[in-house]
Amino acid sequence: MKIIIIGNGIAGQTAAEEIRKYSKENEIIIVSREPYHYYSRISLPAYLVGEKSLNDLILRTNDWYKNRDIQVKLNKNIDFIDIQSKKIHILEDDIWENYDKLILATGSNARKLPFGNPNVQGVFTLRTVADADKIKDYIYNNGVKNVLIMGGGLLGIELGFHLRTLQLDITICDISPYLLHRQLDRETSSLLQKYLESKNLTILCGVSVEKILGNEKVTGVKLKNGMERKYDMILQQMGIIPEISLAKKTEIKAERGIIVNEYLQTEYPDIYATGDCVQFNGSIWGIIPASREQSKLAVQHILNLNPTPYTGTFWNTRLKIAGINLTCLGSPNEEEKAGETILKSVDEEKFLCKKVRIEDNKLKSAILLSPTRIDNYFVKNLGKDVDLGVVERKINE
Repeated sequence: MKIIIIGNGIAGQTAAEEIRKYSKENEIIIVSREPYHYYSRISLPAYLVGEKSLNDLILRTNDWYKNRDIQVKLNKNIDFIDIQSKKIHILEDDIWENYDKLILATGSNARKLPFGNPNVQGVFTLRTVADADKIKDYIYNNGVKNVLIMGGGLLGIELGFHLRTLQLDITICDISPYLLHRQLDRETSSLLQKYLESKNLTILCGVSVEKILGNEKVTGVKLKNGMERKYDMILQQMGIIPEISLAKKTEIKAERGIIVNEYLQTEYPDIYATGDCVQFNGSIWGIIPASREQSKLAVQHILNLNPTPYTGTFWNTRLKIAGINLTCLGSPNEEEKAGETILKSVDEEKFLCKKVRIEDNKLKSAILLSPTRIDNYFVKNLGKDVDLGVVERKINE
């Protein structure tokens, strides 16, 4: 069986690895518009400021693919899928490639808005290595001193934290009332904000930009409250837009994302979609755990391994952001509800906050912010029966 994967981000890479995990015989071809093999996007801020090299970013080498008999075509765009004949057209080579199964792992693009000034220089998004190189060049060639990051998500915060090492004044603004509102409750977010401010970052929450100012080059922004602020670079980190242009061109059903069923199939059974480009039950996920889970399930279905149908991905964030450890499991609850127990440990001076929600003796969600390593106990026991005494001891360690 010949399986073609379009895209070499986390979804495409996971799919390829999952195929090889179960099968040595199936032919695998990865086609990507990127010029590089699979690399770490979360490390792009470190690359931008010179803390990591390009080689540090790249997670899989030529030899890795060669040793696993996986063919990779980089710098290639697919401009059409012939669904009836089961083949794709590679634009640059002007050739058709046949497939038995096709996985669309086309990912997403950074959301970038004109804010009334679409042609002004000095407005960027960070999504790829090429983006990082452009931002780096602009900073050094234009004497940039004051930077506004629009978007207080994970990448926006990480980007601001790294850019301050270049002796830049960094402001992060977010339209939401507090940072990481999808992952954190208000109290934990407030503590994270204090931590970031202690690292010389300016945080503005509940703030909307009305217009980007400047003629040739950006000079600042006008906020919706009428206030104007001066900046000489703007980085828009306002989330993602699923990459669905290929699907739409070939009449594969897509709304905000490519519509899939519980086995990640499009309406064409031999065409699957996984990762940031996917829409399932009306939802877009856009998180690494979802990309991994979807790709593994799709491959298992392709290989007739009878996977459990997909029902959605449990929210799970585990990383080091801006030098502090953060684990978010499940959705944050602001208040304790009937039948629930919320255990917490907070030390504002140490920027430490641990909150765990338990319902019917089961660990339902957790928010853990700590400058030190976070115990895996909470991840391992998520959704399982737990002893309240053990949980209380763990959050106070």
